[in-house]
Amino acid sequence: MRIGKRWASCLAMGLFLLCAAGLVWLLAAETVPNQQPVRLTPEAVSGAPELDGLYLYAGPLELEYTLPAQAGKLRPVLEIRQLFAAAELRLDGAPFQQLPAGTGNLYVTLPGEWAGKTLTLLMEKGEEDPEPSLYFLDSVLLNEQARADTSLRAFPAAAFGVVFLLTLGLFLYGWLEGTRPWPVLLLCAAALGQTAYFYMQNFSLFTLPPALYGLVLHQSHALLFAAPALYLMLGMKKRRNVFAPFAVLPALVYWVVAGFQTVIPLFSNFAARTGIVFWFTIAALVVCSVLEYRDGNPVFRRFLPWLGGCVVVIILLSMLPAGRTGPHASILWSFLAHPILWIDTELFYWNSLLLALCFLESAAAYIRHRSERETELQVLSARESLTREQLATVLESAAALGELRHEVKNHYLVLQNLSRTGETERLDAYLSELASDVSSIPALTYAPHPAINAVLTVMLARAQKQGVEVERRIDVPETLPFPDTELCMVLMNLLQNALEANALAPDGARKWLRVDLHIRGVHLYIGVENSRFAPVDYDAERDLCRTTKEDKSAHGYGLKAVQTIARKYQSELLLKFPDNAFSVATALQMPD
Repeated sequence: MRIGKRWASCLAMGLFLLCAAGLVWLLAAETVPNQQPVRLTPEAVSGAPELDGLYLYAGPLELEYTLPAQAGKLRPVLEIRQLFAAAELRLDGAPFQQLPAGTGNLYVTLPGEWAGKTLTLLMEKGEEDPEPSLYFLDSVLLNEQARADTSLRAFPAAAFGVVFLLTLGLFLYGWLEGTRPWPVLLLCAAALGQTAYFYMQNFSLFTLPPALYGLVLHQSHALLFAAPALYLMLGMKKRRNVFAPFAVLPALVYWVVAGFQTVIPLFSNFAARTGIVFWFTIAALVVCSVLEYRDGNPVFRRFLPWLGGCVVVIILLSMLPAGRTGPHASILWSFLAHPILWIDTELFYWNSLLLALCFLESAAAYIRHRSERETELQVLSARESLTREQLATVLESAAALGELRHEVKNHYLVLQNLSRTGETERLDAYLSELASDVSSIPALTYAPHPAINAVLTVMLARAQKQGVEVERRIDVPETLPFPDTELCMVLMNLLQNALEANALAPDGARKWLRVDLHIRGVHLYIGVENSRFAPVDYDAERDLCRTTKEDKSAHGYGLKAVQTIARKYQSELLLKFPDNAFSVATALQMPD
């Protein structure tokens, strides 16, 4: 069963998405520790109400914890989170360590013989200060957590860095070829900004002034959120002016408010909700993409199916069990967790997806441009060859006509003398010989259509030189609603294959060729039939014949090109190969 080109593209896209999803899963598994720290729950509270009312309590606080039994030989580490006041730790009532105020989170290594002892935390709690949280972990888990935190930023930095290099390479190649793909620079800048964003998070907070550090981080996000929409806007044809306000204004608002929040403190009050403005960008992008797709815009003919496929795969993956609990249970699920409020996290995932798809679209456009350019060069080469052969045919015909002109006077005299003397048999023989000489002059006009006539003049002249008997039925108008390049490609490939098949004829075998071109209603019928002296290697899956030549890498593309053109005009190639014959026909539907 033959798989259509559209289904093959969908299958390839599905395979790509599965590979991408597998890569994301591997990275997530690599960057999140397999173990989680054990949280210690207070067993007694002194100097304060019960735990339920602890948040609003202000005053002295004493929390007691029972440490678990010892497991392994490593000395464990105690992690204390949300500690904003000075505190003291005691083990079984004996002073153990003083904790400074305002440290937030800190790590304390427990002494030997700690198992089963009672740990007491004493502090002066302020009103609305959070309750300190204690976690029990060992040094191995601590190192693993530190490595995971570093990898969690290093992997995205590397991924965006690769996208930056690839987009930069596309732009430079395009620049060298003279296409100047300026929109690709938007993707290049967005990928570079995200590379810097994740890379700088591994720096110490004090490497740069905090305001400048925050400015770089937030501006890189603003660039990521704006670049894909602007790239797609530049790829639109009819809806560019409609989509422009939805792409530019939200990006400008976010760039000013969220981007400069660390420089202008007033903006920090609104920065967390500024991403809501991109709701309008997303809604307008979906609507305009569908309309551009309907209008046949090649950019959105590629982009929109990819986007739809990615969304479907994300939804399906988000329904799978994550295998662990907590806020990191499913990054994919968090993409869909807030359908009303799109904060920066969800915008990051959405625009990262758009950035990847825009990169794929730009790469596909580049490949398509190269393919079209190579096809154009092949057509130009074929035209040049056709022009040379046509010129040679015209010169040959002119030379033959010139010779006959010089000899025509002598022919008339001979005919006149034979007629006067009554030598009828010699007169008939002379006339037959003269007619044979005239028929050796190639015809200059087979069809009123210039391109079709040029191909037939050259190819049928070759057939005549090879001793091939030619039958033709040419009934086409002077103009046809098809590009001359496509008509030439169809005719030249079919006739070239027919002449190559006749060239395999043994000595004394009859070589013949029939050409039929005429209008059938709204179709242009093109049929070529010829003698055959070799077996046919038929590929039933693709409904084509494979080349029988030794160098298969350089041959076997003619019928593929003809089949592509036929399908472009809602037709197919009809191949038949009975005994000692081969025929190929198609009926191209004329465009409106």
